[in-house]
Amino acid sequence: MPAERESRIIVLHLTKYGDKSLVVQALDAERGRSGFFLRGAGKGRGTLGAFHPLGILDVVAASGKGSLEYIRESEAPYSLAGIRTDPYKSAIALFISELLYRCMTDGDMDSDMFGFLQSEILALEGTGGSVANFHLHFLVEFCRKLGFQPRDNYSPARTLFVPYSAEFTGADTLAETFSPEESLLLHRLLCLTREEAMQIPLGREMRSAFAQKMTDYLAYHLSQNLNIRSLKVLHGLFS
Repeated sequence: MPAERESRIIVLHLTKYGDKSLVVQALDAERGRSGFFLRGAGKGRGTLGAFHPLGILDVVAASGKGSLEYIRESEAPYSLAGIRTDPYKSAIALFISELLYRCMTDGDMDSDMFGFLQSEILALEGTGGSVANFHLHFLVEFCRKLGFQPRDNYSPARTLFVPYSAEFTGADTLAETFSPEESLLLHRLLCLTREEAMQIPLGREMRSAFAQKMTDYLAYHLSQNLNIRSLKVLHGLFS
């Protein structure tokens, strides 16, 4: 009988396989980004509804053929009903899951990072009122956890953020920078709590532009092209 192990996973991406099976890409608390094969979803191995972007699941996995493990059992410790049913939370979950899918790699998972991501998912689920700024605050905090925290040296003389140096500078630079408005927003998000960040009044264009700039900032420091397609979904949803 194949060796089994227990772990907690965060669902990132699903690919349908046949009529009732899935290939599940997820963040494994032990092994980082991993692929799983789920056969007969809904027949004693967890309902299909629990497998959604940013779904948190406790699984029993067994080795299989190739690189994919089989999910033999699964249980959702949190219902995450808001993320599953609220269109705004679902859109943010889709964006974050795609970002994680492209940023995180296979290998040992840092427990602090996994704990941070789980806390952020539960915060998204539990946030009442508007969540329109949630992904902006998440992007800044995610940069911190990855070790790419922008230096908050913002001042009246340093009002433009330079992505390659990760700090603010004056207007007499030839480097590519965030706009003054984007730079000020970054400074504010570096200082504010999540609850305070949710209260910043922003228009759709600013949210979209800032999210793209922060995604590009991550891509630069990760030395890879992220190409997050779900950003367009957020742009169209939040007005």
